[in-house]
Amino acid sequence: MKKIILVFAFLLLAPYAQAENSVRIMTEEFAPYQFYEGDGDDKKITGISFEIVQALQNKISNTDPIKVLPWNRALKLLAKHKNSALFSTARTPQRENKYKWVGPLAKLEMVFFKKAGSDIAFNSMDEAKKLSKIGVTKNIATHEILVNQGFENLEVMQSGSDDKNIRRLIKGRVDVWPTVYYAGIYSAKQMGVLDQIEAVPGVTIMSGFLYIAFNKETDDRIIHQWQTALDELKSEGTVDTIMKKYEK
Repeated sequence: MKKIILVFAFLLLAPYAQAENSVRIMTEEFAPYQFYEGDGDDKKITGISFEIVQALQNKISNTDPIKVLPWNRALKLLAKHKNSALFSTARTPQRENKYKWVGPLAKLEMVFFKKAGSDIAFNSMDEAKKLSKIGVTKNIATHEILVNQGFENLEVMQSGSDDKNIRRLIKGRVDVWPTVYYAGIYSAKQMGVLDQIEAVPGVTIMSGFLYIAFNKETDDRIIHQWQTALDELKSEGTVDTIMKKYEK
């Protein structure tokens, strides 16, 4: 009789326990970390961070949907709702105390790409200022960062997708193209010219890590569960396997 009561109690409370562990999971399009692939009915979201988060969900038996939203809207929902999460979020000093964190998912490194085989070489940001032309796109993060650092040798595209600079780079119209490393690799691979560009070694414009940011009021048990699962995925080699899919 006691066993029957315990089973009944478990079945009665299970939905509530599941609800308490439910997470509103959000992301934005940011290739190659998370992006849409395919067309029509075959269109699906994928990417480095997306695959890691999916593996994480499988690890902890979480079935909450991942919603793709505009970044500013997702940030507002993250601030408003307990047990909400947003990836891929750069963990910066300004954001540190605003959220609880699980990660890192992946490294965010901004570098210069040059045409493969080019004799262009420099060892610092100051030396990069002496180049003839750096290909950037107006109002893209790399453009703003380099302007703020005093670069005056920028060949600025006024509009369009930033990866159009790959063509300018290959044709010799610019010396280098600054972008997030994995984004540059992914774009070149999609265009079939991955063998025609290479990162300038030893010079990093900026670097950091991408995390899952959780609402500050999220239960610490959820944070611990997700972080522990992510650590296990890393030790098992799952994260490295996913990362290698998006590298050369």
